[in-house]
This record gives sequence, C-alpha cells and structure tokens, in this order.
Amino acid sequence: MSHPHSAGRADRRSGRALAALLLAAAISTVFASGMAARYGRSWPRRLYWPRPKGIVLHHSASPGYSHGRQIDASVIDRWHGERGWGQETISSRRHIGYHYVILPDGTIEEGRPDWMLGAHCSGHNDQLGICLVGNFSSAANPDGRIRPSRPTDEQMQSLRALLTDLLNKYHLAPDDIHRHSDLGQTECPGDRFPFDAVAADLAHNAGAAR
Repeated sequence: MSHPHSAGRADRRSGRALAALLLAAAISTVFASGMAARYGRSWPRRLYWPRPKGIVLHHSASPGYSHGRQIDASVIDRWHGERGWGQETISSRRHIGYHYVILPDGTIEEGRPDWMLGAHCSGHNDQLGICLVGNFSSAANPDGRIRPSRPTDEQMQSLRALLTDLLNKYHLAPDDIHRHSDLGQTECPGDRFPFDAVAADLAHNAGAAR
C-alpha cells in the first residue's frame, strides 16, 4: 500500500513535468512564430544552412534598358513574380530567382539571400545564381542590337571580384562555377560570354594563392 505522502510527491512531480513540457512547447511555438515572421517559412534553412554546392552564371537575355527603365534586380523580381516564383525573406517576399544581379555599369545588386534556395537552374538551385544584365547570345541577338550584347568591362570586373569573394567565403573551387548551359538545355549566358577566360583567371589566382 503506497504512502499518501509518496503519492502526493509523485503527483507534484508529474505536475511539474507537465508544466515544463507545456512551457517548452509554448516557448518553441513563440520562437518558431518569431523566426517565421522574421525570415519567412524557410527559416529552418537559415539556421541549418549548408554551403552552396556551386555557382551558376546567367544573362538576363534582355537589354540594359527597356522603355526608359533600367533592367535591374527589382525589374527581374517582377518578371519572376509573374511566373509565380517567390520566397519570403526578413521583410518582404522575394520573387527573383537569382542571388546576385550585375548591371552594365558594374553595380552588384542582391537578389535572394545566399542561404535561400534559388529559382534559376532546375535541379541545381542549391547553387548560387549570378545574372549579368544583357543578351550575350549570337543566336538570340545576332546583330547585337540588344545591348549590351557582350558583358561590359565593368560587369566582368565586378563578376571576377564577386566570384573570388564567394569562392573564398564558401570554400569553393573554380571548377564549381558553371554556365547555365552546362547544366540545362539553354544557351544562357550566351556564346559571347567569355567563360573560359573567367575560369582561367580564377584558376590562376587560386593557384597563386596556394
């Protein structure tokens, strides 16, 4: 026969354990709600984010200006929104599928945060997407009327600097950089994009740094 005092202590322990579980559940709920409000529904990836598997290079297949408006990350965000793409971020919903956009004057604009999965290369959206504004395809832009028809010097300078930073930051190698056309059935970023020269420069710099 159990002693009434022992039964009372067991009941109190059970009550405290239940209260602790309820408190932990409440804290977890508040924490999850706060993280979702701050980072969006993809917040667990923000906490447990693996480094990107590589980098994919694109062109926008557009002119630098259209109807007097510069084609930049905000315009591309609208285009991608019309396709139904989108991810929540800290303060807004980003539709743009690229992580970076480089304008003809060399300005680098941020698209999606690095930790967020991209929407730029089917099957390879765990890689960072970089888009240079312009149409560098001789098939789609044979007479070069869509400008820039080749990456500008300013774009290439910014691209090399950005790639160097990203390779160092995420411990990637030059071989981890790909053209969109290397991974999908597309001409992007076009045959006028000097990929071999970029790859050679980065490989040389990586070798010199060893």
